[in-house]
Amino acid sequence: MESLLQRGIELHQAGRGTEAAGLYQQILRLDGGHPAANHLFGLTLMQQGEPTAAIRHIAVALKTEPSNPQYLANMGVALSSAGRNDEAVEVLQRAVAIQPASAETYSNLGMANRSLGRFNEAADAYRHAAEIRPAEPAFHFRLASMLRQAGDHFAAEASYRKAIELRPSYAEAYDRLAFMLIDQGRAAEALELLDRGLAVLPEEATLHMQRARSLYAGGAINEAIAGFDRALTLRPTYGEAHLQRATSVRHRAGDRAVAAMEGVFRSEHVDTVDRIFAGFALGKALADIGDHSGSIAAFIDANRMQRQRVTFSLNREADLLKSELERFRDADEMLLSGASSAANPVFIVGLPRSGKSTLELILASHPAFAGAGELPTMGRLVRELLLETGGLPLSAIPANRFAALGRAYMEEAQRLIPDGKRVIDTMPSNYHYLGFIRLALPNARIIHCVRPPAEHRVAIFEKFLTGAGFEYSNELGELRGYHSAYSQLMSDWHTRFPGFIRDLDVGALMSDRRAPMASLLQFLGADWDEACVAPAQSEPQQGDRSSAERAANHSAHMAAWRQLHPELWT
Repeated sequence: MESLLQRGIELHQAGRGTEAAGLYQQILRLDGGHPAANHLFGLTLMQQGEPTAAIRHIAVALKTEPSNPQYLANMGVALSSAGRNDEAVEVLQRAVAIQPASAETYSNLGMANRSLGRFNEAADAYRHAAEIRPAEPAFHFRLASMLRQAGDHFAAEASYRKAIELRPSYAEAYDRLAFMLIDQGRAAEALELLDRGLAVLPEEATLHMQRARSLYAGGAINEAIAGFDRALTLRPTYGEAHLQRATSVRHRAGDRAVAAMEGVFRSEHVDTVDRIFAGFALGKALADIGDHSGSIAAFIDANRMQRQRVTFSLNREADLLKSELERFRDADEMLLSGASSAANPVFIVGLPRSGKSTLELILASHPAFAGAGELPTMGRLVRELLLETGGLPLSAIPANRFAALGRAYMEEAQRLIPDGKRVIDTMPSNYHYLGFIRLALPNARIIHCVRPPAEHRVAIFEKFLTGAGFEYSNELGELRGYHSAYSQLMSDWHTRFPGFIRDLDVGALMSDRRAPMASLLQFLGADWDEACVAPAQSEPQQGDRSSAERAANHSAHMAAWRQLHPELWT
């Protein structure tokens, strides 16, 4: 049997897994409990996409050798592949306890935690992997991705840059870092980074796409469109490039780009994610040219495809929104006495497509303010506080702990803006943390961007919202239900903390700005400045139409929606 085993290992290492599996099976027919043969046969099953069968065989090996770190490590991978990530984490933790020098096992532990949404734990595991093998760029990249999802963008940036330093041709690291820099309003830095990446990888479509995004963010629309076209030349089915291009252009009848994105969307031979991106692009383009029924159909089909990829429970999310306020219903206002009294940041909150970016642009034109973009900082600090206090009621948390949270937020946020400016934070998810903001930063001000409900629901549905937290957006009934639950939450926050939050309809503001802006600045404790009535457009487009033409097209589009889905108006 040992000679069969050795020959199987040689074949396995040579990439001839099927032949190796045959030899392992021969051994198992002679000795069904042979630990090494069960383990190795399990590995071949995993490589063939059969993790459940692999688990059965590796489990037999572990019965004989329960402390074998290699068996434990591969059992963890098999469990994770089978979607049993809670069990995978437990097994992988046992493996690293026995063999703490295994970077790969720590990396696999990070992957399992990531699948469970435990981003801090995943980051810790990846950090161990990177410390054990500091010259391995993939570990720094995975650490960066987890730090970003955990909300620590500064540390994430450092790890992305380390991955690129170690592997100058690391396309995915350039892509993710550039995306993050653009979202932080650092488009010029992203452009410089991408130019370095393209010097090494001149044919990499993702880098051309991100470079075009950075150009667009910097106001160079024509150059951006040329960049999107370059990305699509390199990869014609690149759905995200189709969508980014579509949002940069006001389409007209006969536009060849429309046919190209429709071809990607309708093809069953294209990756599903590319098809979804292209479907949202097509919906936008058809709305531009006045084919509103076709546009709505494209948005519905694309959202249906995305809904099949995500897990969402409206009842669970609605209960979560209620619980967020309940925590603060009896909060002692005396907690405010320990908080930082000087810091006065501005949080612009609201569901997506409510006008937050436009309002940030207007406010940032005032000399007292500076936009910091969508900062994940508050969410990360709140999660750390809740983890640290282990679910204690607010009354059991010292006031100075909230003060520390406020100081930590301000220290991080101020690093992104010029000295002497007031921070504007537009992170959408901050509406979950308004109670914590009130206790940690009592002089902060909250601006809640609102729109007419039906119009807002349509705008959300027509935006491809990726990432965690937006799963409510892909089915009209769920979107309507979540929007209603959210609106109730915001109404309750107003009642709980009167005078802390100001609702603002940014669409109405754009048509008559002077008086509403004067009132808003008074709420913020700032003097009037004429810059606040200067023209502002957060999403300019090539070939845009007059405001009257845009309004007429929008009215026709909403009329088509009302005819097809009147329930959105109730």
